Amino acid sequence: MTERLFTPQEIEKIVKEATHREKRYLDTTVIDGKATQISIFTISPIKKVIFTEGNEHTGYQHLRERHGHYVYKSYWTTAEDGIIRLDRPSKFRPDTTPIHYRKIVDAIFSPENKNITQNHRPDLFDKFTGLYAHENHPAEKVHLLTYKDTKIVHTMYPDKKRHNLKSVAKFAKGHVESKRVFPGDYADLIVPYEDQNGTIRYSILIRKFYQEQVERVFIQEHDENGEPEYLILLGEREINDFKSFDHPILSYFQHRDLIDYEKVINQLAEGTENIQIDPKTFRW
Repeated sequence: MTERLFTPQEIEKIVKEATHREKRYLDTTVIDGKATQISIFTISPIKKVIFTEGNEHTGYQHLRERHGHYVYKSYWTTAEDGIIRLDRPSKFRPDTTPIHYRKIVDAIFSPENKNITQNHRPDLFDKFTGLYAHENHPAEKVHLLTYKDTKIVHTMYPDKKRHNLKSVAKFAKGHVESKRVFPGDYADLIVPYEDQNGTIRYSILIRKFYQEQVERVFIQEHDENGEPEYLILLGEREINDFKSFDHPILSYFQHRDLIDYEKVINQLAEGTENIQIDPKTFRW
């Protein structure tokens, strides 16, 4: 996919809008139903750094999708050996909001923080690296890229991945969903894992069998079209209700690490024979 950055003409329009209507955007978040990618989203109160709506390659949308804690968009990269691997960009703290983004840029956008040695695209961007302390937490190093010689944010990200969800999967975790089969006597919770094309290749399946009053957890292997074709049982437990999977349990599986499950998925993907399953490992 071709990278879509702002053109010199678009940059000029953004700077002009920020200059002439500064009070509209200063230290507030502007929600506009007619916004375009060059529309201004907010301006920081001290350094007057500009966040635009942007797109998936630049601006606030890019920052949020790539580095927002609760956004699960997958990114893939081609390594030097030609193998396509899952990329895991560093994430901001879970409670980071646009208010904090404004505070972060005000903290690190300064001449003394200009990072020349680690700027890989100096013809397009200025890079700043500095420390920011989120409320009562220890200060962390953050990198900021602005369009060259402007205050327009291209992107911003933490130096370390300390807030990332722990994961070993070679596939991208998708959106957790549930369904109840009617007519039928079971309900499913599904955690999909997708390849670089967005096709589901594996999934964690937890199924409630109401007639048996038992809940079983499986790993499903999917075919090249994303359809389940094979599964292995990891464990089971008794239940004593007829409830479906509710939002808290969906959120739990979306936002927790699932390393033990992912290790099995990786073994299946590698074609490992005689996979050893310890039911005690898979507690849910």
